[in-house]
Amino acid sequence: MMQVMELTADEVADLVEQFWSLGGESVDLGLGRLVRSPAAPGHPLENFLTSLRVGSEDQLVSLLADVEAITGAPCRRVLISPRTPPAVEALLVLNDWSLDTQLQFVLPASVAIEPATLMLELAQDDEDWRAIEGLFRIDHIEEDRRAGRAVRSVSETCAAVLLRRGLTPATYFVARHDSRAVGCIGVWTRSDGAAMIEDVFVHPEARGEGIATQMLRFVIRTARERGSRPVLIGAEADDTPKHLYARFGFRPTAVTRSYSASRAG
Repeated sequence: MMQVMELTADEVADLVEQFWSLGGESVDLGLGRLVRSPAAPGHPLENFLTSLRVGSEDQLVSLLADVEAITGAPCRRVLISPRTPPAVEALLVLNDWSLDTQLQFVLPASVAIEPATLMLELAQDDEDWRAIEGLFRIDHIEEDRRAGRAVRSVSETCAAVLLRRGLTPATYFVARHDSRAVGCIGVWTRSDGAAMIEDVFVHPEARGEGIATQMLRFVIRTARERGSRPVLIGAEADDTPKHLYARFGFRPTAVTRSYSASRAG
């Protein structure tokens, strides 16, 4: 198969959708595709819909009812794919679903990356994932306070980590200093030569020391060693990491959209 050298906006949206589908069960419901991730009960991406083709409010209601009948839980997230008809988004807005956007960057294969001076540890056992959960908890508290909303529960943080742990074959790494976890990062390398980085986070007490840059260098070089060329990373539109990624050499390529019935984690 020919190596993918760049990613178009449509390919970016497909890559994001495929990443969150990893480890899940896909069910074609006719008017949309359901992705189930039973390992993360309570998370907004436990049951999500994509590739919607509903053309009326009755069809949307029927589709959501089908999801709940199959899974025993309501659908809380809809991902918008390049092929989603505009009328679908209009129906979601009409029914009070909230729009979430992410700015997506692509690092071209031509951008050289220096070796990392910080070695990361592959998250493999419960202890590693407890360390990641501790970092996620801090991230959730910071994110919710920044947004001016109530801090999500510990169980919601746990569900977010369980979801990531089930995203096989994506891998997560932990950065440590004096045996203390100071950062985490995830990466997935697709068979066609594209890769995606997710969940870059550094402990507040370790910020300003270049750890995020070192983690990026480590996973990008890891992805390239696995045969990847373009590397995708996303950032919230109102958050500062987007500036770090731009300085690093990532190029803004697309804005991906999803709709939530309640906030995500």
